[in-house]
Amino acid sequence: MNTKNLFTSVAAVCLLFGITLALMPDYIGDKYLADPGMINLGTRLVAQSYGSSLIAIAVALGYAREAGPSVARKGLLFFVLLSNLALIVINTLGILNGVETPAAWLTVGISVIFTVWSGMLLAQQENRAASMG
Repeated sequence: MNTKNLFTSVAAVCLLFGITLALMPDYIGDKYLADPGMINLGTRLVAQSYGSSLIAIAVALGYAREAGPSVARKGLLFFVLLSNLALIVINTLGILNGVETPAAWLTVGISVIFTVWSGMLLAQQENRAASMG
C-alpha cells in the first residue's frame, strides 16, 4: 500500500469515470440517477466538464506515481483524501435522498478505500518526519 499504487488505482478509476462522463453522460445518468429524466442540457454539460477534469487528474496522478517524497506529492495525497471524503458525503446524501440509485454505493465504497489509504500514507509520512526531527 504505497503512494505509487494509490496514484495508479485512483488514476484508473478517474479514467474510467472521466471518459464515461465526458463521452457518455446519459449512460452514467441512466445507471446512477433514480430519475434519469433529470438529465438535461445543463446536467450533460456539468457531467462532461467533470469528466474532463477527472481525465486531467488521472494524467497528473500518472505523472506523479514515480515522484519521491515532496510537497507536491503530499499535496496530491491530501487532494485524494479530501476529494474522496467529499464524494462519500455527497453520494451518501444522494442515495439517502433518493437522487441516486443504490448502484452509487459502489462509488461510496471505492471512495472509502481511497480515503483510508491516502490517510494512512499521510500518517506514515508524518510519523517518518517526526522520527527524523
